[in-house]
Parts: sequence; C-alpha cells; structure tokens
Amino acid sequence: MLRVVQQNTHTRELPYFIQTTRPVTFGSGFHDQEGVGLDAFTWMTARGSIDFEPDSSSRFFEFEVFCEFYDLSQELTVKIAGSAHELKLVRGWNRISLPVAPESEGVELETNKLYPREYYPSDPRTLSVRYRMPRLHQDAERHRHVAQQHANTVLNRREMLDGKHFLHSTAPALGIDMYGVCNVKPACVYCEWDFSKAQEGDYVDAPFDSKLLEEWGDFFDNSKDLINCSIGEPFMMKNFDELMDIFSDRGKFLEITTNGQILTDRNIDKLLGRNIDLYISLDAGTPETYAKLRNDRFDDILVNLRRLIQAKGGSGQLPRINLVFMPMQVNVHELEIFVKLCADLDVDRMILRPLNYSEITNLDWERGGYHFSYRKELLPFDQLARTSALAAHLARKHGVEISDQMDFGSGEAEAFAHEFAADESANDSVEPGSNGKPESIVTTREPVAEVSGNPIAMTAMEVAEAKPELPPLGEDQVPMCTEPWKSLYILRRGVLPCCYGSARVGQMDEYREAWNSQLFQDLRRELAAGRFHYYCLDSQACPLVRKAEAAKRLPKSQVFFMRFWSKWYWLDRRLWGLPGKYLFKPAKWVTIRLLRITTEDGYLGRVIKRYLERFRRATA
Repeated sequence: MLRVVQQNTHTRELPYFIQTTRPVTFGSGFHDQEGVGLDAFTWMTARGSIDFEPDSSSRFFEFEVFCEFYDLSQELTVKIAGSAHELKLVRGWNRISLPVAPESEGVELETNKLYPREYYPSDPRTLSVRYRMPRLHQDAERHRHVAQQHANTVLNRREMLDGKHFLHSTAPALGIDMYGVCNVKPACVYCEWDFSKAQEGDYVDAPFDSKLLEEWGDFFDNSKDLINCSIGEPFMMKNFDELMDIFSDRGKFLEITTNGQILTDRNIDKLLGRNIDLYISLDAGTPETYAKLRNDRFDDILVNLRRLIQAKGGSGQLPRINLVFMPMQVNVHELEIFVKLCADLDVDRMILRPLNYSEITNLDWERGGYHFSYRKELLPFDQLARTSALAAHLARKHGVEISDQMDFGSGEAEAFAHEFAADESANDSVEPGSNGKPESIVTTREPVAEVSGNPIAMTAMEVAEAKPELPPLGEDQVPMCTEPWKSLYILRRGVLPCCYGSARVGQMDEYREAWNSQLFQDLRRELAAGRFHYYCLDSQACPLVRKAEAAKRLPKSQVFFMRFWSKWYWLDRRLWGLPGKYLFKPAKWVTIRLLRITTEDGYLGRVIKRYLERFRRATA
C-alpha cells in the first residue's frame, strides 16, 4: 500500500526512495548516538559494520559521513559482498550512495586515519568519522544523482587544493532565484525592492521550473546544495510542490527564506519531511518592533510557526526551522527577547545575520511610528562583534542552538577578542551542556565559506598556531575564501560568484561562460595566494573584507580603493546614474588596473603577455 504524509485534509505521495527504505542497524565499531534530532550522529572507531536483512533485489546503501580533514587525506573504504569502494572524503558532511548486491547482509567500513586525539583529550574513545541517516532503498535514479554529486564535490575540492583557476568541476553549491514576487507591500524597510527589480531587467519574470533546471544540465545535476536568493516570497509559487519533488528525488539540500506570513496548512504540508533549511525572517521580539520593519502580522507569524513546528513533530525533525535576527539600531535591544522567543517556539536554530553593509543604500521609511534610515541603522563593527558575543552567551543560557552568519569564514572571536570581552554579560558563567545537547563534540552544517592561514584574516589556522599542541587538519591548504570554487549564483539580477557579490559577472543565462570566465579565474588566483581580488573589495557587504578592514589588515592601496569607490557609488546614485553612464567605465578601468599592478603578484606580467599574444595573432 502506498505510504503518504498526511496533514489536515491534504496528502502527498512519499518519494520512492522513502517508500522503499528498509531498516539498518549499527553493528560493531560504533559508539552510542550523540546529539539530538537532525543533528544526531554516531562516531565510528577505525572500522565498523552496519547490518541489514538480505533481499533478492538490487538495493542502494545511502548514508552521510562527516570528515574533519580539509585536505582529502581521509579516505573511507566500504566493503559490500566482497566489493571494495575507496572513497575520498571532503571536509564536512558527505552524502554517499553505493550499490548493494542481492542477498547482501551488511557493509564493512574502515578509515585510513583517525581524528587526532589532541582535539578530544578528555575523551578516552577512539574516533574517526561520524555517521548519520543511513538508509537502504531501491531508488536507482536517486542513487545515480547522489553518487554523481559526491564525485563532483571531490573533484571540486581537489581542484581547489591544487590551486586550479580553470575548473572541470561545477559548483557544489548553487544559488537559485525561485520567485520574484512578494506578498509584503510596501516592501520590508531594509529591502531595496525597486533597485533589485531594475537590476533584473528583462529577467524579472523569467520562469523557474523543471524546464529551466533541465537546461542547466550538469550545473544543476552536480550541485548538492541549493540556496534560494530570490527577491520574492517562494510560497506564492504555483509549482512549488513540483520543484520540491525534483530536489528531493535528486538528493538536494535546499535553503529557502520566507517572511512566514503565508504558512497556510497547505504550504505547511508542502514542507513536511523535506530536506530543507527554512529561514524565517522575523528580526524582532515584539509586535511593536516588527511593525517598524514590515507590518502588523507578527502574532500571525508566531501562530503559523507553532502550527508548523507541531506538524513536523518539534525541533529535530524536517524541515529545519531557523529564526533570523538581523541586529540594527531599531531592534538590537530586543536580542534577549528574541532568543527567549526561539526557545519558547522550539525552533531548530537561531540565525544571527548581518544587515548588508552599504554606504550607498538610501532607503528611508516612516513605518510603525518609526523613522527608518538604512545607513543610520547599520551598527558599527565593534558593536556587531559585541552583539555576536552576547548572542552566543544568551543562546547557551536559554538552550538555543545558534548559527552566527556574521562570522562568515570564522575567526571573529579571535580577531576581535577585546570586543567579545567588552560585554560583561557575555562572560557570565554558563553550565556546560546547558543547551540541552551533549557536551562532547557537537557540530552543525559546514559553513558556506572556509578560511585558512593567510596574511589578512584571523583564521582557524592562526588559532591552531596559538595552540601548537593541536595538529593541523589540512586547513592551511585551503584558500582564504572558497566561494569562487564552491559556489555559483544564477539569479535574475545576474550571475555572481558569491551571495555578497557586488556586480554581476554575466546575465542569468550566461552562467556557463561566467564559471570559468577571466574574472572567476582571477578571483581564484588571488584568493589562493592569500589576497583579496578587487571584486571582493568592491563588495561592501562581504564579512571577510569587513573583518580584515576593521582589524587593519588591508594594504593601504586596497583601503583607498574601497573608500574611493564607495563615495563614487554614493555620488552616482544621487546624480541619477549620469557619472556612471559617462565616466564610470574609464575611471574604474584605470583605478582597478593601478590597484592590481600594485597588489597582485605577476599581474603586470600577465597583462603584457596577453597583449603580446594578441599582437602575435593579429600579425600572423
């Protein structure tokens, strides 16, 4: 009989891989389960076994394994019915799918290296890798997609570690633009709605459907993570169910943001059981503050959230519910109220997300009896650092899991230790494990950006150098920012190398050309060398650049470039774009070339070589 998920009067057919899933059992070589809900995992020693009942049909063994090493040095050998599969593991959670021969009764697993004991000196156990979500199913199409995604991810990591600028892999993380219409009118006070729609131009009504995904081909098929970056409300889409089925069947992980105002029973049903990180933009702890940012629907959203969390069975069940707080002048005083609200709602995670830093955004609203001026709402960097410290303290105090996106790339606490210590409340003692989770080793999803040793940002490697007893895990081999290797954003407003990108690299349908364009290759070259590219410096909202500037680690030429063009954009907007239309291209061409000549090793030589090659071809 067909199994279905039921919510109120609506039903939805379960994906085939779930319909055919059969139980598996952790055998020898595994420790007890740790963590809770979706973050539950099981450590393996150097080797272990997973058992299941034999069957005459062909099946597929799918599981997720977490690797601590950045450099592809840890490998996993999986033996099934006499066949051995040698697998490279990428830092973070790896989703693996392997064929299982008929009548097989289990699998044997072994790693080639252990997690160094120096990282858990008080734990007597032997640890290698973590496992979660093992399942046995008969969905051959899903197996093909998951195996293809892992192979591409490993190739992508190898090309990154080798410092490749031209890539044969495609982006494991794909930024997508699902819908361009919103139900909040007028727009949220910090949303540049009109400007964004103008940027989208002829693509403002471009469809996002199965036909488009088919056209993307290997760029879609090879991706394992999808990040919806649309300027719009996705739950207004008529084909939402169809897209969710496609993502689920192909083993994709989806991040999607909503304002939460139309989480109807039907929309809730669309989400249940999906491998989705759902981000709810709330940014307030009270109806009064919410009204200053959007409208008077605060209480309605809380009702919707409680229904959704109850329907999915509480925290730790799919989809993951993330409640977002962007600290600004208008709401920063409500930080603890917001954390308590997260605890009361039993959300999976609180998200601390920075308001995009921009000196040129000129939004100005009267809303809810409050005058909102975008530039005046931006918090100084030292206050943002203190807010991060306080948020971490409050999350521990109230038992809330927190993800600080303000610490994009890590290193914030180390680089700004003074600011973190400045707020006395952040230093209050908190009982270990008071967040309700095991004290041993708890993990969340791998951050979007990784950072390694480099002369600009305080990083995990510098922390390791401060504690020489900790052996490196290969982080010194990773570029200072991994985004131009790992990510590609195909949006209506253009193709971008990261979510903080300042200017589009191409139009929405030029993603193939953009992926290995000269700009993308130059980005990879500079970041691999431990330097920011001019594109990074031109992206005012990039947290890595902001941290480097605040820590006074940028060369003076780069600081001058950032400040000069910030003033230029400000002037250009106020003069109706006329300076940009007539002076922008030549002025920027000159300043960028001067900046690159003074900051990029070998840049002048590459330019001369390029022009000589053009001259040779022209005269041949």
